[in-house]
Amino acid sequence: MLSDQLKVSPLVAHLLIQRGFKDPDEALTFLNPSFDDLHDPYLMKDMDRIVERVLRARDLGEKILIYGDYDVDGITSTVVLKRALKMLGAPAEYYLPRRLEEGYGIRTEVLRKAHADGYSLVISVDSGIRAFEAADLARELGFDFIVTDHHLPAQTLPDAWAILNPQRADCSYPDKNLAAVGVVFKLVQALFRNTSREKVIQHFLKMVAIGTVADAVPITGENRVIVRLGLESLSHPRNPGLRALLQGAGITGEVSLSDLAFKLAPRINAVTRMGGGREVVDLFTVSKESEAQTMVREMNEKNSLRQREEQRILTEIEERFRQEPGAAEKKFLVVAGQDWHRGVIGIVAARLAERFHRPALVLSIGETTCQGSGRSIPGLTLVEALDHCRDMFVQYGGHSQAVGCTLKPENSKDEIIADLAGRLETFAAEMLSPEQLVPSLPIECVLPPEEVSCALYDQIQQLAPFGKGNPVPVFASEKMNIVGGPWVLKTRHLKLQVQGNGSKVDAIWWKNGDLADTIRGACQVDLAYTMERDRYQGQEKLLLTIRDLNLPTSQ
Repeated sequence: MLSDQLKVSPLVAHLLIQRGFKDPDEALTFLNPSFDDLHDPYLMKDMDRIVERVLRARDLGEKILIYGDYDVDGITSTVVLKRALKMLGAPAEYYLPRRLEEGYGIRTEVLRKAHADGYSLVISVDSGIRAFEAADLARELGFDFIVTDHHLPAQTLPDAWAILNPQRADCSYPDKNLAAVGVVFKLVQALFRNTSREKVIQHFLKMVAIGTVADAVPITGENRVIVRLGLESLSHPRNPGLRALLQGAGITGEVSLSDLAFKLAPRINAVTRMGGGREVVDLFTVSKESEAQTMVREMNEKNSLRQREEQRILTEIEERFRQEPGAAEKKFLVVAGQDWHRGVIGIVAARLAERFHRPALVLSIGETTCQGSGRSIPGLTLVEALDHCRDMFVQYGGHSQAVGCTLKPENSKDEIIADLAGRLETFAAEMLSPEQLVPSLPIECVLPPEEVSCALYDQIQQLAPFGKGNPVPVFASEKMNIVGGPWVLKTRHLKLQVQGNGSKVDAIWWKNGDLADTIRGACQVDLAYTMERDRYQGQEKLLLTIRDLNLPTSQ
């Protein structure tokens, strides 16, 4: 049996099999990821060509510009590449586009200025795979433009000097799921191998893990190695900016994937979402603790502002849905608002897709343009959906599950947006079955209530870090005894105490406080839940996060 071969519990063996690991050697590698599990970076198309060009630029003293991107993946990519080039003796400047003024993509006026300022090599990170005009301009002006990206390409590639992207059809690199910062990390790995500096490459994993988690790519394959090792080293950061950021987010001791996703990443993102720019990159280059702490306080203020703007737009959309019966039942949700804050429409789209289990596109109509951000659900690739409406956009791009777009100015009228919504609705109707529009909750194992314990949680953690492709296990227990509650926390959340393995266990259902009256007076409850370790005032205890519940029919 797998449990005997790996010396793990039957439950852990069951979870491994659920994830497709039936072979003992593959399962052992999954449980014990190491740096040696990473693929040879030179397997990536154009890697050798790019390494040669970067080192030639260093040797000749050429001016190098990193063209960054404004989300966490792009910011960490910029930080990693800038630091690596400096270590190689090829200090580079960087350009970080301002999210609100410029939007997504490579801007030709920036490239013209870079050429005028004497830059002979421009390297994009987290963008450029559809930058046809930018690539043509670089060749026209006579400087080299290198693309490093991970977004889905079009049917043809830009005529850039070289393109590093595992998603390109002619690239045989074994792992197609790297974030942009993962692609940059592979470039740095190749550069450092070529210059006998590979021993220090693991110091970059902290920053690479942050960008990887923030971009919600599958935490499998190389991403699992990156995140696992990055999380381990994040518990002891030496960079003053990173240390201040962790402290400002209230993260102490061991760092978890959820800390990165829900505490660190939103603070980094908030800077550019709310109109900031270079300071979020500069945070990781400061040497004084006091300066870093001041910058983090400003980041926290921007994050609070971002939360208020997000809630304001969501409230407006919810009211619109209440006034328009059936609007939230469409297969593809398209909502637009005048001057909605463009920095938060991506988060709003994600909230809508999660709540209604439908792809969503949120558009902000400005005076001269209309910018949008979309999020999807399994079964519908957003880039393909926008491909069917390409005539309506100035530009667009992204992943299968997330896109950004800019409509042509003349297309920001109500009737045009209605036409776009209709075309996307037709596409969704063709791609999604009725079953795919109903959220499902896969239960990995039914546990007797008496087996729910901290010891069991510790066993499950052998499969961490969890994320897309390796989801947190969802368990179910029938007829769990209610020994406390229900209570409503902060007017929004439902809390119960249930009987676990001889002790009381807290169980919380976020944003479902309105269900307290339906279970008040009940003695038992059937629960579907995930487990986590709750740390509060120096104490640790088991916490169940409720995913669904039913009252047993016998009550």
